[in-house]
Amino acid sequence: MSQVEPISSIGTYDLASPIKRLAGYVVDMAVVFFVLFLKSVMLHFSFRFSSELGLTVFQGVDYFLTLLAFAYFLFCDALPNGQSLGKRLFKMSVVGFPYGPPCTVLQSALRNVPKALFSILDGVFVFFGFRRRLGDMLARTVVVNL
Repeated sequence: MSQVEPISSIGTYDLASPIKRLAGYVVDMAVVFFVLFLKSVMLHFSFRFSSELGLTVFQGVDYFLTLLAFAYFLFCDALPNGQSLGKRLFKMSVVGFPYGPPCTVLQSALRNVPKALFSILDGVFVFFGFRRRLGDMLARTVVVNL
Protein backbone atom coordinates (compact mmCIF):
# COMPACT_ATOMS: atom_id res chain seq x y z
CA MET A 1 0.00 0.00 0.00
CA SER A 2 1.48 3.35 -1.00
CA GLN A 3 1.88 6.18 1.44
CA VAL A 4 0.14 9.46 0.56
CA GLU A 5 2.57 12.35 0.76
CA PRO A 6 1.35 15.76 1.97
CA ILE A 7 1.50 18.41 -0.71
CA SER A 8 2.51 21.75 0.68
CA SER A 9 3.45 23.91 -2.27
CA ILE A 10 1.28 25.39 -4.98
CA GLY A 11 3.75 24.16 -7.62
CA THR A 12 2.84 20.53 -6.87
CA TYR A 13 -0.72 20.99 -8.13
CA ASP A 14 -1.85 21.66 -11.69
CA LEU A 15 -4.60 24.03 -10.57
CA ALA A 16 -7.63 24.55 -12.78
CA SER A 17 -7.95 28.10 -14.09
CA PRO A 18 -10.80 30.35 -12.91
CA ILE A 19 -12.27 30.40 -16.45
CA LYS A 20 -12.23 26.62 -16.68
CA ARG A 21 -13.83 26.35 -13.24
CA LEU A 22 -16.53 28.83 -14.26
CA ALA A 23 -17.27 26.81 -17.39
CA GLY A 24 -17.63 23.65 -15.30
CA TYR A 25 -19.89 25.50 -12.86
CA VAL A 26 -22.12 26.69 -15.73
CA VAL A 27 -22.51 23.10 -16.95
CA ASP A 28 -23.35 21.87 -13.43
CA MET A 29 -25.91 24.63 -12.94
CA ALA A 30 -27.39 23.76 -16.34
CA VAL A 31 -27.94 20.22 -15.02
CA VAL A 32 -29.67 21.59 -11.91
CA PHE A 33 -31.83 23.97 -13.94
CA PHE A 34 -32.71 21.23 -16.43
CA VAL A 35 -34.01 19.05 -13.59
CA LEU A 36 -35.99 22.02 -12.24
CA PHE A 37 -37.31 22.66 -15.77
CA LEU A 38 -38.52 19.05 -15.90
CA LYS A 39 -40.25 19.71 -12.60
CA SER A 40 -42.11 22.69 -14.06
CA VAL A 41 -43.10 20.65 -17.14
CA MET A 42 -44.45 17.93 -14.86
CA LEU A 43 -46.39 20.55 -12.90
CA HIS A 44 -47.97 21.76 -16.15
CA PHE A 45 -49.04 18.20 -17.02
CA SER A 46 -50.38 17.57 -13.52
CA PHE A 47 -53.11 20.17 -14.10
CA ARG A 48 -54.47 17.98 -16.91
CA PHE A 49 -55.13 15.09 -14.53
CA SER A 50 -57.94 15.55 -12.08
CA SER A 51 -57.87 12.09 -10.51
CA GLU A 52 -56.53 11.65 -7.01
CA LEU A 53 -54.03 9.01 -8.14
CA GLY A 54 -52.72 11.20 -10.98
CA LEU A 55 -52.18 14.17 -8.67
CA THR A 56 -50.45 11.95 -6.10
CA VAL A 57 -48.09 10.54 -8.72
CA PHE A 58 -47.21 13.99 -10.05
CA GLN A 59 -46.67 15.28 -6.53
CA GLY A 60 -44.28 12.39 -5.86
CA VAL A 61 -42.39 13.10 -9.08
CA ASP A 62 -42.28 16.79 -8.12
CA TYR A 63 -40.70 15.99 -4.73
CA PHE A 64 -38.26 13.55 -6.34
CA LEU A 65 -37.08 16.08 -8.95
CA THR A 66 -36.66 18.77 -6.29
CA LEU A 67 -34.59 16.38 -4.18
CA LEU A 68 -32.57 15.31 -7.23
CA ALA A 69 -31.69 18.93 -8.15
CA PHE A 70 -30.75 19.74 -4.56
CA ALA A 71 -28.69 16.53 -4.19
CA TYR A 72 -26.82 17.13 -7.45
CA PHE A 73 -26.00 20.69 -6.39
CA LEU A 74 -24.63 19.56 -3.02
CA PHE A 75 -23.02 16.24 -3.84
CA CYS A 76 -21.96 16.44 -7.51
CA ASP A 77 -18.27 16.75 -6.63
CA ALA A 78 -18.39 13.40 -4.82
CA LEU A 79 -19.17 11.56 -8.05
CA PRO A 80 -16.40 9.14 -9.13
CA ASN A 81 -12.91 10.71 -9.20
CA GLY A 82 -14.23 13.96 -7.70
CA GLN A 83 -15.80 14.92 -11.02
CA SER A 84 -19.23 16.42 -11.57
CA LEU A 85 -20.48 16.49 -15.16
CA GLY A 86 -18.99 19.97 -15.66
CA LYS A 87 -15.64 18.95 -14.24
CA ARG A 88 -15.60 15.78 -16.33
CA LEU A 89 -16.29 17.78 -19.53
CA PHE A 90 -13.49 20.23 -18.78
CA LYS A 91 -11.06 17.59 -17.45
CA MET A 92 -10.90 18.78 -13.84
CA SER A 93 -11.23 17.02 -10.53
CA VAL A 94 -11.84 17.99 -6.90
CA VAL A 95 -9.21 16.48 -4.62
CA GLY A 96 -8.44 16.74 -0.95
CA PHE A 97 -5.94 19.39 0.14
CA PRO A 98 -3.14 18.87 1.07
CA TYR A 99 -3.19 15.06 0.55
CA GLY A 100 -4.98 14.62 -2.77
CA PRO A 101 -7.61 11.83 -2.52
CA PRO A 102 -10.83 12.43 -4.53
CA CYS A 103 -13.56 14.51 -2.92
CA THR A 104 -15.81 12.66 -0.46
CA VAL A 105 -19.57 13.11 0.04
CA LEU A 106 -18.99 15.19 3.19
CA GLN A 107 -16.36 17.35 1.47
CA SER A 108 -18.69 17.89 -1.48
CA ALA A 109 -21.48 19.11 0.81
CA LEU A 110 -19.09 21.33 2.78
CA ARG A 111 -17.65 22.91 -0.35
CA ASN A 112 -21.03 23.57 -2.00
CA VAL A 113 -22.99 25.03 0.94
CA PRO A 114 -20.97 28.30 0.88
CA LYS A 115 -21.59 28.49 -2.88
CA ALA A 116 -25.33 28.49 -2.16
CA LEU A 117 -25.05 30.96 0.72
CA PHE A 118 -22.45 33.44 -0.53
CA SER A 119 -22.57 32.91 -4.31
CA ILE A 120 -20.36 35.51 -6.04
CA LEU A 121 -18.38 36.39 -2.90
CA ASP A 122 -17.43 32.72 -2.60
CA GLY A 123 -16.22 32.65 -6.20
CA VAL A 124 -13.99 35.73 -5.86
CA PHE A 125 -11.53 33.71 -3.79
CA VAL A 126 -10.69 31.58 -6.88
CA PHE A 127 -8.52 34.44 -8.16
CA PHE A 128 -6.07 34.31 -5.23
CA GLY A 129 -3.43 31.95 -3.82
CA PHE A 130 -4.31 28.30 -4.28
CA ARG A 131 -7.44 29.30 -6.30
CA ARG A 132 -9.65 27.94 -3.54
CA ARG A 133 -13.19 29.17 -2.86
CA LEU A 134 -14.44 29.56 0.70
CA GLY A 135 -16.08 26.17 0.25
CA ASP A 136 -12.76 24.63 -0.80
CA MET A 137 -11.12 26.02 2.33
CA LEU A 138 -13.92 24.71 4.53
CA ALA A 139 -13.87 21.25 2.92
CA ARG A 140 -10.07 21.15 2.51
CA THR A 141 -10.22 20.61 -1.23
CA VAL A 142 -8.69 22.05 -4.38
CA VAL A 143 -9.73 21.80 -8.07
CA VAL A 144 -7.01 20.44 -10.33
CA ASN A 145 -6.58 19.69 -14.03
CA LEU A 146 -6.39 16.04 -14.98
